Amino acid sequence: MEYVAGPVLALLIAMKFTTWKTKQCAAERAALKEEIALLKESEVELPKRIMATVMPIAKAVNKLNQQVGL
Repeated sequence: MEYVAGPVLALLIAMKFTTWKTKQCAAERAALKEEIALLKESEVELPKRIMATVMPIAKAVNKLNQQVGL
């Protein structure tokens, strides 16, 4: 009896563990896909933000250089 019950019990536990792990990995994969989408959006917006921040500084430095005579 033990020769049959042990492997069958191990098989059932392994199958349950496999389905649990599969669901867990699917949830993690979905979360990672959302993060990738957010990173792609920020990848497009970041250069625009940097230019909007740096342009006034560059203009001010250019104007100061002109006033100083450089």
